[in-house]
Amino acid sequence: MSRLDERAIGELRELMGPDFGALIQAFSSDSRAQIDAIDAALAAADAERVRRVAHSLRGACVNLGANDLAELCERVEASGRAGDCGTAGTLMTSVKRELDAVGDELSRYVRH
Repeated sequence: MSRLDERAIGELRELMGPDFGALIQAFSSDSRAQIDAIDAALAAADAERVRRVAHSLRGACVNLGANDLAELCERVEASGRAGDCGTAGTLMTSVKRELDAVGDELSRYVRH
């Protein structure tokens, strides 16, 4: 089962041309930094920062067609908005697992 919207990826590949690989690499490094930022915000019980960073990550996921990951990020964002760092922290396990799967799938696109 694909974790990416094939149409979205195709449109991005066409739009980005030879820079598509760089876009994927940027997403990979940026998303890891955002995960670290959410983890730090959770450790500090900074729900507003959790919300902001999750919102940013969700947008990047939508752009790449990683819709399941975007939905998980939206749930983390909502938990942050509600001031519920406990739920956001619990959801982060699923976010990280899905991000790993998305990253694996994206790497296959770059190799082709």
